[in-house]
Amino acid sequence: MSKGFHWIHLVVSLLMLSLAGLAAGGSTAPLIKPPASAKVPPEVAFMRGFIEQINPALAIEDADCVEKLPRAIHEAATEHALPWQTLFVIAWQESDFDCHAKNRRDRGGAYGPFQIRRLWEPVIGDPRENYFDPQLATDRASKVLVYYRQTGKFDELLRRRFINPLLCLYNTGESQDVNMRYCQSIGDKARTLKRAWSEYVGARLVAVEDSAERARLTARRLATP
Repeated sequence: MSKGFHWIHLVVSLLMLSLAGLAAGGSTAPLIKPPASAKVPPEVAFMRGFIEQINPALAIEDADCVEKLPRAIHEAATEHALPWQTLFVIAWQESDFDCHAKNRRDRGGAYGPFQIRRLWEPVIGDPRENYFDPQLATDRASKVLVYYRQTGKFDELLRRRFINPLLCLYNTGESQDVNMRYCQSIGDKARTLKRAWSEYVGARLVAVEDSAERARLTARRLATP
């Protein structure tokens, strides 16, 4: 055989060895894991399932709201150190989680999943603007709750007979200056939600084998207000 043939044979052999090495290395390379931020928090998954049970038509008519509202509530609650269940119950009571809900009977303006009145405009801006945006609506409701917490305006608002459903979250049912029927309704919803969340976490604990994940779920269950 000619020297040219030997050189060709050598090059082909080296190339095949190189490809074999790459294939071997690729077979042992670790899979790329999705970033932790891509994981859906248990609270968000629970809220989405709960909404579909309470308002199944919404999942068909406004799937975007069902998808985004729970995430917005979870993020706002974390940012403002608020209990996520508080925001979630308000959205349930006010609109059945409907991002496009309107209360036409309220001349003060009440729109979106939280039905925030226009009297809150000095604090949150015009609540009618983009009221259907889950992120914006949740942020506005959070600002109202933070306002209560930071200014201690609850008693003053009661004396002015400021009729706002959010007051019921800070009332034990003893005062007659608030809408007692509304307060009872939102209290019933809060208890229903608390029970459903506890059952949801309990079911997940049974299914989860990872000890670290079980510890996180247990902590969430114990932290339920």
